[in-house]
Amino acid sequence: MLSLITFISPVTGLVIMLTYFVFNYKKPIPINIKKFTIPVAICFAQYGYSITSTNTSDLNRYYDQLLTYSGPLNSIIKSDSETLYTRDVLFYLVNRTGDSQLLTYIVGFVIYGIAFYVLFDLVEKNRNVLSTRDLLFMIMVMVCVVIPANAIGNVRNITAYMLISFATYRDIVQKKRNLLTLFLYIVPLMLHSAAVFMLIIRILQGLVKKIGLFSLVIAVFLPTLINVAYEHLAVIPGSLLKAGVQKAYSYLNWTDGGWATAVQNSMSDRIGRLYGIFFLIVVIGMILYLSKKSDEIKVLNEPMVGYILFVAVCALGCLYITTGAFWRFEAVVTLLCPVYLVPILRYGRVKVEGILRLVFLSVVVMAGVNMVILINNFEVLDMIAKYIVGNGVTIVIDLFRCIML
Repeated sequence: MLSLITFISPVTGLVIMLTYFVFNYKKPIPINIKKFTIPVAICFAQYGYSITSTNTSDLNRYYDQLLTYSGPLNSIIKSDSETLYTRDVLFYLVNRTGDSQLLTYIVGFVIYGIAFYVLFDLVEKNRNVLSTRDLLFMIMVMVCVVIPANAIGNVRNITAYMLISFATYRDIVQKKRNLLTLFLYIVPLMLHSAAVFMLIIRILQGLVKKIGLFSLVIAVFLPTLINVAYEHLAVIPGSLLKAGVQKAYSYLNWTDGGWATAVQNSMSDRIGRLYGIFFLIVVIGMILYLSKKSDEIKVLNEPMVGYILFVAVCALGCLYITTGAFWRFEAVVTLLCPVYLVPILRYGRVKVEGILRLVFLSVVVMAGVNMVILINNFEVLDMIAKYIVGNGVTIVIDLFRCIML
């Protein structure tokens, strides 16, 4: 029922959920907390639908691209030299609706639907050792460190990363090794060429668990690895991996002009990077500190923690890249923070209590900073108005247009 109410009126569903958690702040976590996954995903979908940017961003570029996805779908797919067929189908379907904002509705639903599914699933399994306060702390990390408008406005890259991460979660944590999990591994590879690196991280995450602290070496030598891979592109197997290397090489060497210049001149990007470095170092430090040989239960040995550690290390390795590669990896680390924070809170809360308090305070400060950044880069009042009047009828009409027209 809550899902239907939220779909019809996202703002009503949001008020209901906020009221519920405010009045139950000091009570135990409810048994069936996963029931909130779809309503929360719809709330973020409507948030995505409401985004109005005041600057030239990825989102505006994608809106322009949507106009080119008209005509027969088979012709669009045949003319795609990049073999990004998931992108082709998604953009084609959105183009048919005539409503470009449906793109960010879908992206918001996918990214935050996955993030909150993982959160609620892990919290439900560990509700006997976690409190509602712990739950709200993790939600703050998920939505306050990386601005949701930026994550959704990125459209393809973070969506692809989160889909592969969801497949990894189903595979490693839930042991659901079926066709759907395989599908979730494959589809993102045809959404963004850089997604292949997230798949590589998934494959190598077991190695990171074994080498622990030495995995930080990857951060130092990542640019060298990219350059070497590009120089030997001819011997790299598979068109997807080659495309990924080419994309990484172009990001690494794009240091001036266009978006790279805009990033260099952006104070908000500098602040985001500085805090991102702090946050990732603290996360890596806590994981490794609670994974010493003397520890009976090592946090790094918990399912999927090695994967997130590898993503965090790769994020630090991307500091050499001027454009947005760093924060895209950082976004995965923050959106999937329950993967490492739940075991940290379960097994090492006392040992790192001071650090957790520091993280909480820093997230509160960053929430304020990001609010200022949001106001400076987005039409916030317009977004609020769109969110209040937003309703599921608009989405149903869009779907009708897509199917019937």
